[in-house]
Amino acid sequence: MICVNVGKTDFETALDKAGSEKLIELRLDLLSLSDEQIAILCSQNCQVIASHPPGNISDGERMNKLRAAILAGAELVDIEWDAGEEFLNELVPFARGNDCRVIISFFDKNNTPVKRELEHIVKDCSMSGADIVKIVCKVNTYEDNARLLSLYSLGKNIISLGLGNMGRITRIAAPFAGAEFTYASLGSDIETAGGHMDESSVERVFKLLGKD
Repeated sequence: MICVNVGKTDFETALDKAGSEKLIELRLDLLSLSDEQIAILCSQNCQVIASHPPGNISDGERMNKLRAAILAGAELVDIEWDAGEEFLNELVPFARGNDCRVIISFFDKNNTPVKRELEHIVKDCSMSGADIVKIVCKVNTYEDNARLLSLYSLGKNIISLGLGNMGRITRIAAPFAGAEFTYASLGSDIETAGGHMDESSVERVFKLLGKD
């Protein structure tokens, strides 16, 4: 399955994607949405992942945005591994209590750590309450891709992706390796992460490979 990242766009476009896709990620940090608009988007037929990385507002404010999405019916919430114990301890039980699965994500925008460190992070994310562990790292060598893809041998419920053009292969390989879904952008000019491919490009590759 392909998850379409929805960010850097307007409410009308987000609503159109929520009504036409199977799975979308609402990048709440890249969308100017009221709680009412979040509720509308989360009530459409598609599944919604709600995420709000830190940066432009306080932790309390982004907690409120994520809680609003969970209450509105988001199927998954994405929380950073380094969000802090207090943030995780409050949001993970809240999500579980509202039938919302939890993704705990680790990001490294500069490098791909050694395998032993990656395995430790996967274990720690699982112990912190993750239903899905997501690892996203900058790929600087082809060996980095190999380490990221090797994480699927640890078990189910892992999504391991590479940042940058060299990491694109991991985004195509993810569903074949065992990931529940992979990510694609709305378009080639509005990616929300380095190395994103747009949805139509991912679909073409999957079709060539015989993947539905």
